[in-house]
Amino acid sequence: MRKMLPGIGVFGTSPSIRSFVAILNSCGFRVVALWGRVKSEADHLAQELRIPISTDNVDEILLNKDVDVIVISCPPHMQSPIAVKALGIGKHVLCGTPAGPTQIESHKMVHAAGYYPKLVARMIYGLRYLPTINSMRRLIDEGFLGEVKICEIRVNFWNYPKEKFDWTCDETMGGGVLNSIGSNLIDVVTYLTSQKAISVQGLLKTYTKQTEKIKGIREITSDDFCSFQLELDCGACTTVTINSHMPGQFYQEIVIVGTKARLTAKGADLYGQKNDSRKEELLHFDPINFKEEERYGVSEKTRSVIPTPYLKGIIRMMESVKEAFDKEEERQSYCQEMLENAATFEDSVYVQTVIDAIRKSNRSKEWVKVEVKTEEPPSPILPHGAGKNSGSLVQ
Repeated sequence: MRKMLPGIGVFGTSPSIRSFVAILNSCGFRVVALWGRVKSEADHLAQELRIPISTDNVDEILLNKDVDVIVISCPPHMQSPIAVKALGIGKHVLCGTPAGPTQIESHKMVHAAGYYPKLVARMIYGLRYLPTINSMRRLIDEGFLGEVKICEIRVNFWNYPKEKFDWTCDETMGGGVLNSIGSNLIDVVTYLTSQKAISVQGLLKTYTKQTEKIKGIREITSDDFCSFQLELDCGACTTVTINSHMPGQFYQEIVIVGTKARLTAKGADLYGQKNDSRKEELLHFDPINFKEEERYGVSEKTRSVIPTPYLKGIIRMMESVKEAFDKEEERQSYCQEMLENAATFEDSVYVQTVIDAIRKSNRSKEWVKVEVKTEEPPSPILPHGAGKNSGSLVQ
């Protein structure tokens, strides 16, 4: 007799939550409860997604005996308190990106996960599970490129004008393309090359500060264009450009150049070219399959919010989560080997440290060293010591 998969509680009412719920349902999980900051929004979305319980009370989800796994995709400044509290009462946690506005939030999550090493504590970095990226990594490990020298990443898409002012409009709350997309790209560079950034230089711009719906005293401060360079610890370098002002479909290209060859991931397809070859070869073809996405409950609206390469990776990550729980007999137990590729909260600290350094570089107009601290740094917003005895953001 096949065991029952663990029950899921989701936190957030974002568009990504819609896709997570659909994918989880198709994988055989039971999504039993949904939390939202506003009760009416939570009730409406829960009814739409056929989730039996909806609430604006965090504890009502966390203390529910049918909820074993927490999936979080809400405003970044709220994700860390929820994740820390969930781990503290024995719940598995899958956290959406970005983990928080700064590395402080990520550090708190790392410390909480360290106390409960047998619990799932992973970030949902979809690119890590994209077949093209894993083919790319395997070829790099096998020496296809020789010594890795240069990585170039370019992302172009059209960011539709925002309908209302929310956290995505505010830099201090974690909004902006550097946090939302750049965090995934910083992680995937290390995942592919096994190298980490030691210094960075960055440029952030907010070209659309007001829209038809957001005007007057309110102004958008989150970046809608960014370009940054990373100097990696084994001598390679990385250049990343994210442009949300490009009309047309989402386009992402990741090029890694070595001493022997180059590899190029265009969307979900992989191409390679040796130095002694006149043309590139198609090494992995992964076309958009709308029927497959529909099988996982992915709607056209979801596709407009989550780009195809990320969506394909998230689907495969959730499949791996299912397999990890399927391999163990007890409902709450899981096979750790099945999630070896998934990003940990420690990975999230590194990514957020690089992002903080890029923001610092943008302000100073200079190269900035990346220093990953093992202890929680003081808040750049609150005075030192403030908040130690303050109430939690989670109510």
